[in-house]
Amino acid sequence: MDSSPIAAEVPLSVSERRRFPRYRYSAPITVRRPSLPEAQGMSVEISECGASVIMSASLNVGDTVELEPVGGGPAVAVVRRSLGKLCGFEFLDLSGEQAGKIREMCKMLPLYRSRTLDLWQR
Repeated sequence: MDSSPIAAEVPLSVSERRRFPRYRYSAPITVRRPSLPEAQGMSVEISECGASVIMSASLNVGDTVELEPVGGGPAVAVVRRSLGKLCGFEFLDLSGEQAGKIREMCKMLPLYRSRTLDLWQR
């Protein structure tokens, strides 16, 4: 751990404290909610444990949805953050195969830089 004065004064942003690195990823995604029509969206970033999606509908923190495609198939996710029509999802049930596909895909993607589009800080 770096104990220099500069490191002590600059706290880590939320995105820099994540379990898995996030990668820029833009692809169409379908969001399914129980008893409601499907919503279309476009992913902004992805990691092995979640994704951010700009959607055609608004969701509330805590809503559980099905996202597709995620790693080649559907995935159950919960809304962890919501800012208008931008939602941050945490995947709940990714199979090992889905996580592996995301991991392999991310090797070809640029890292998501928190200073360029991290709206959660606002």
